Amino acid sequence: MTASVATMITAVTVLTIGYRAGRAHAAWRDLRATKRDVPAKRKIAWGHTRPLLMGTLFLLATVVAAVYRAAA
Repeated sequence: MTASVATMITAVTVLTIGYRAGRAHAAWRDLRATKRDVPAKRKIAWGHTRPLLMGTLFLLATVVAAVYRAAA
C-alpha cells in the first residue's frame, strides 16, 4: 500500500491549516478573555493569525496557478 506524493502533501496541508486555525482561534479567544495586557495578547494573536493568512493566500495562489496552467 503506497500513498502518492499528492496524497501526502494534501494530508500535511490539511493538518497544518487545521493546527494554524486552531492556534489563531485560541489566541483571539485568550485576547477576549482578558482585559489586561491587551497589547501583548493582541500581538500574540496576530502572530498566530498572520502565518495562517499567508499560508492560505499561498495555497490559493498555487491552486489558481494550477487551474490556469491546466486551462491553457
